Amino acid sequence: MSAVMFLNCDEGETGTREVIKDFTSIIKGSFAARSCEEAEGGRSNPRHPMPDQFELTVLPLHRRDGQDQSTLPGLLATEKPRRAARGRGGDRLVLQLTVAEDSGLSPEQQRSLLQDMASGYFRTPGALTSALREQAERLNAYLLQRNQMQKGALAPALLSIVTLGERRVTLAQCGPVQAFLLGDDIQHYFDPQTAGRGLGLSQTTDIRFYQFDLTEGDFLLLLPELPGGWDETTFQGVRGQKLETLRRRFLGEAGADLQAVLLAARPGEGLRLISGQELATSAPVASQARRLSPTAAGAPRNWEAVEVPTAEAETGEPPASEQAASTAGWESTTLEASDALGETGPIPVSSRPTVLSESWERISARAGQITNRFLPPLRTLLLRLLPEEPIFNLPPRTMGLIALLVPLAVVVLVSVVYLQFGREQLYATYLERAQSAAAVAAAAQEPEAIREAWKIAVFYAQRAVNYEADDRTAAALLAGAQKGLDDLDFIKRVQFAQALLTPLPNDAKITRLAASSTGDVYLLNETDGSILHAFATGNAGPGGYQLDEDFHCEPGQYGEFIVSKLVDLALLPRDAPNDWVLAAVDNNGNIIYCAKNARPTHQVLEPPDSLWGSPSAITIEFGNLYMLDPLTNAVWIFEGEDYSFAGAEPHFFFGAEVPNLKQMLDLDVQADTLFLIHQDGHTAICEFSDDVDNPTACNDPATYGDSRPGRRDAAILADAHFSQIQLTQAPLESLFMLDPVARAVYQFNLNLQLQRQFRAVTELPEGIITAFAISPQQSIFLALEDQLFFGYIPAE
Repeated sequence: MSAVMFLNCDEGETGTREVIKDFTSIIKGSFAARSCEEAEGGRSNPRHPMPDQFELTVLPLHRRDGQDQSTLPGLLATEKPRRAARGRGGDRLVLQLTVAEDSGLSPEQQRSLLQDMASGYFRTPGALTSALREQAERLNAYLLQRNQMQKGALAPALLSIVTLGERRVTLAQCGPVQAFLLGDDIQHYFDPQTAGRGLGLSQTTDIRFYQFDLTEGDFLLLLPELPGGWDETTFQGVRGQKLETLRRRFLGEAGADLQAVLLAARPGEGLRLISGQELATSAPVASQARRLSPTAAGAPRNWEAVEVPTAEAETGEPPASEQAASTAGWESTTLEASDALGETGPIPVSSRPTVLSESWERISARAGQITNRFLPPLRTLLLRLLPEEPIFNLPPRTMGLIALLVPLAVVVLVSVVYLQFGREQLYATYLERAQSAAAVAAAAQEPEAIREAWKIAVFYAQRAVNYEADDRTAAALLAGAQKGLDDLDFIKRVQFAQALLTPLPNDAKITRLAASSTGDVYLLNETDGSILHAFATGNAGPGGYQLDEDFHCEPGQYGEFIVSKLVDLALLPRDAPNDWVLAAVDNNGNIIYCAKNARPTHQVLEPPDSLWGSPSAITIEFGNLYMLDPLTNAVWIFEGEDYSFAGAEPHFFFGAEVPNLKQMLDLDVQADTLFLIHQDGHTAICEFSDDVDNPTACNDPATYGDSRPGRRDAAILADAHFSQIQLTQAPLESLFMLDPVARAVYQFNLNLQLQRQFRAVTELPEGIITAFAISPQQSIFLALEDQLFFGYIPAE
């Protein structure tokens, strides 16, 4: 996905939309929404070299009724705990929760919610986006249950989540929240059409994802609502400004009210939270930043609303009064709601009774009884049997060592018993819940109810399998629940394997793939702009492809011309002249032809009258070259001869009706039909015509046909967001689209009717899919930056 919306969002409030509309119209042309695909390559700027690690400084901006506030309720910033799940090791997490004043959630309860979400995130292994989605779904389930038990209007909640690895940011948004990346350019992360109203209003959790890289000196601004006092000058000249200067500017121009969070990227490591009062003192940030030291193994460092009570700073736990308040908020949920949250369900205070805590108390009590009963008689017996020498009069150092080791041994023994007993109890509990959810799914009638029940069944069955991997009951239940969910969503599972015998360089990033009928795969490496060739070795399993070290297709000096980094490639048929296998272009109008055993051939494309903007994608159909140039809002056609396009005059594809191509990501052509993918996930379909009376016409946006239970036809699929497109010929004549964040490949017919989607049987490594290709042999290739996977499309 580019700017990813996993689920369809309802319309926001009218007033909010009007403010956003006014503001967006003012700054139109200055801010451009950044998609995951645009950001995947990072933002290279030679003036600002990128360090390997950034320290994140978090500054809350809060004004209420014209008065500046030192704290911002609903803000949590935390680093990873000492023990984190796989894939969470280097993350820093910032959460901003915004609720209505009459929601009944106190600042302490909001903090407890966010602490629990952070703990759940760091405990959840696997894909980053899946971990964030799981926490958002848990919060939504709790808020929905809470709203349903309260009388009156429902109170939605807005949520922004930022995770930072080294310099890679993942931004998740729930509701009509907004974000601005303030650097050399200004990027606006917001989609008013699909933003929705927030969490706690329905069982559907609306969440959108963006990914991008930070550079030194960048600022990221999070806010639930744009203040009326801001205009197009608010963000001008931000780079290089001090935090205090920006704070005064943003607060001063906001008007009477503002709730925002400003994040600053600086070279270093870690996370800091500072307040406006601390900035005003001109004290060094390092000495003013408040840090909470871990108090136990696995406890993360948290920064919450700047002003942290002393008791909490020392112990890592909220004061007793706050524990009671937060507990009261969570305990209002019913058993069904807590069941739906699962193992990572909200347990904000340690006093909440659970099966495991009760078991631990029983085991500890029993161990104490055994110790008190048997130790005194054992000591008496030893005194009678051993000589009368004062053997128990040991040196103080030895006695101290014994005093440490004996309790430790008892604790280890009790812990072993506890863990064995606890695992059995957890397994039985999860299995029972998974079976109950599966029964609900079998009995439910509404598609959404069935889907939610299967999701819960998968959730608990997976956890049961984690505790008893060899148990066939849990494994069968998990497989059945997953199949039930897959059938609802037209998902077919593909067994993917590593394709290459030898790995690619660690800095490689494959952004385009093409697979030929001869079993060859061509990979465009964005890092150096070159194209790699891999050929099949005959091994159908892992390592079935080998890199061709003798293949050369790269930028460089070609005669008097310099070819810069290649941006896209198109395969040529087997009868192409000079044994050419593909054509590739850079963004300056140069085209090179590559063969397996020869140096590339260079040609210069005739520039259009408007000159080149920044060509980004090409395709070749019936000997014609089609080139997408979003910067000049054009698609150009070059009619070549024997696939040679030198000297060919470019023809504008469109007539009087020209769609907006500024944010188009990819294109493909079937006969005279042009398919274009927009960064928001919709598709434009244009029929070419050179007839003056019947000019080229476009259907933008075209409607996706979605016959899945509970779904409906729409211009944007509710749970998908596409970045690349590929047309395939008979016998598999279809339109395939890549959803990079969900890591799925969707198959449509040429009328955009959804047929199937393909996902991995087992979890792929963490990350976003950066390229895909479908081979004539019906194989699927997926690139995950420097890794290449392949699998076979299952039969219908």
